[in-house]
Amino acid sequence: MPGTEKHDKNEILLGAGEVYMYEFDGKEIPEDSVIETEDHNVGHCQGGFTIDYKPTKYDVINQYEKVVKSFITKEEITAKTGILSWALDKLKMLSTGEYKADKVKKVRTLLFTGKGKSISTVLFRFVHEKENGKKIRFTMIGQGGSGFALEFASKELTINAEISAIQKLDGFLAKFEEELTDDEAAALTE
Repeated sequence: MPGTEKHDKNEILLGAGEVYMYEFDGKEIPEDSVIETEDHNVGHCQGGFTIDYKPTKYDVINQYEKVVKSFITKEEITAKTGILSWALDKLKMLSTGEYKADKVKKVRTLLFTGKGKSISTVLFRFVHEKENGKKIRFTMIGQGGSGFALEFASKELTINAEISAIQKLDGFLAKFEEELTDDEAAALTE
């Protein structure tokens, strides 16, 4: 029976991971080697990485005011992280801003017009490496419609970003994938 395999109850996950993000218009999730490149890496992060899963539950109640069945009618997933590395092209993916780089004027610009536009669709991946060298991956396709926050202060600048999952691909909102050691895979029961 699936889901009955044994887990190491002493395994405690510590540490952060790498965040990858790029504009996405594909028809399927690419291979790891396509996603996990230096060009897609957002750089240093701070403040952790948070995934929020919020289902909307509907309860069917009988004449005795007892719940007889429940359904999940909606699922919302958001990912939040603090990005330390300054990159206007990454901020563009979290907003409606228009990004331009001018080699002659030697300037990069992110222009907010206030005219309302569609938000970029991005593939978002978080990769955490466990102590045993195997990886846990969280992947989703989303949009940054919740905005971002910047604070220029006496400490390092952190871009607090939030991405909300969208169902761009049929049957895919987000997924976790955990690599297994040979021993862990051998212990699986199916």
